[in-house]
Amino acid sequence: MSTKNRKTDWVNPMPAHPTRPPWAEPGRVALGAALTLVALAGGCVNQRQEVAHYRRVLHSHPATAPAALRVPHRLTLAVAMRLANDNNEQLAISGENYLQALIAKNRAFATFLPHVGLSVQDFQQKEFNTTGLPPDFSQFFQTHYFNLPLQTNLNINALHDAALIQAAGTTARQRRALLLDLQSTLLLEVAQTYYQILSDQRAVRVLRTTLRVQQANLASMRRKEKAGIAIRLDVLQSAADTAATRVQLTAIRNRLENGRATLAFQIGVPSLNGARLRNQFNPPAKVPSLVRLDQMAMRRRQDLRAAAYAVVAARQQVTAAIGEYFPSVSVNLDTFLSKQSFPSDSWWSGLFSVNLPLFEGGMIYADVRTAYSQWRQARLEQLRLQRQIREQVRVARDNWHTAVRMVRNLRTEWAAAQAAFEQARHSYGVGLATNLDVITAEDRALASQLAYEQARYTVRVDMLDLLRTTGRLNYSSIARLAKAQPATRLSRF
Repeated sequence: MSTKNRKTDWVNPMPAHPTRPPWAEPGRVALGAALTLVALAGGCVNQRQEVAHYRRVLHSHPATAPAALRVPHRLTLAVAMRLANDNNEQLAISGENYLQALIAKNRAFATFLPHVGLSVQDFQQKEFNTTGLPPDFSQFFQTHYFNLPLQTNLNINALHDAALIQAAGTTARQRRALLLDLQSTLLLEVAQTYYQILSDQRAVRVLRTTLRVQQANLASMRRKEKAGIAIRLDVLQSAADTAATRVQLTAIRNRLENGRATLAFQIGVPSLNGARLRNQFNPPAKVPSLVRLDQMAMRRRQDLRAAAYAVVAARQQVTAAIGEYFPSVSVNLDTFLSKQSFPSDSWWSGLFSVNLPLFEGGMIYADVRTAYSQWRQARLEQLRLQRQIREQVRVARDNWHTAVRMVRNLRTEWAAAQAAFEQARHSYGVGLATNLDVITAEDRALASQLAYEQARYTVRVDMLDLLRTTGRLNYSSIARLAKAQPATRLSRF
């Protein structure tokens, strides 16, 4: 054999069709295509279904474009709450936190599943001179080959990974409770703004009526001054009183416009578009005892449930940290869908290993200490929240009782002040009182009427606040308000 022919044999040592296992050739293309489709499908996420995870918890639906939202002409409290439940971005952000916790739970479970990867190996190099080497060595000097290796890896620490899965599931339940707690807080904020607007609307009507009476009285005083019946001081006093009422009316109108803008922001619409607000809620006349309210709050408050879940999750994190001391098992399996590299008859390999941490420089010990500290911290937060809830229930109940008494007392005060005003006007007409006495009595009657109108809505807000502090202000409250007739009670407490 010539030197030229011998060199050619050494440079191209691989057979045209290397040997393959019986299962590799028929299924290679189909399996590769299937893996490609799986990889492509894994990147497709149905965002509507993702959002539905927390929308179902809130009993709401995804918000439409803000420009497409229309506020009904008659905006009741139930409709305002429902719009806020559907469209408020802060609530949706908290819902995304809950969704991410669910995803983290699935991610933690994935540690018990094998990881399979497909890679492509295309090797090429320049041909080189192998003169002088034995012919058997030519198979080690390939200048080109193409491989499709399929790699499977599995790494498990049973105690550590199982504890992490439990902790992730508990954290998801905690995020769900926090989502419902934020919903309750948002509904109360909507109610507070809603009734502040109603109170300001009523105050504007009262001040308008008062201003018309004062303007008529000022005109009468000016005529009397020209006729010589009234003095200049009476005219100036009436003008000052009219101007003070006009200033008060301007301030309340401004507060009313700000309140409507705030409510539109809370319910997720551009503006209220002139919608009229109507009261449909009268609070019950009685509430349970303080002991009973405390029991309701401890059983129903979602933030307290979230704190309890945080304690459980922290304890599971302690178990996961301790699990780092235990051995982990690794399994690696490699095979080929196509292989041209040497050795051509070796199509799979496996590696099984056990890792036992002997010295980690105190890192695991530090993780355990940190986990215990976080557990104690979660327990302290739970105890603090329990005491805070009891304090909130007591304050909310006292506020409601105070508001009820204030409504009764202010009604009596208003009636007395109105009677005193009428008496002062009559006395001024017969010369037994001055114009200043009339103005003073009128201001007192106006102040007591405005305070009474404010208290009428405050007692409703305080009842909703009591429902919130006991964990009863939720989506069911919206449903009951929607079914209620005007000026009827929401339900028996």
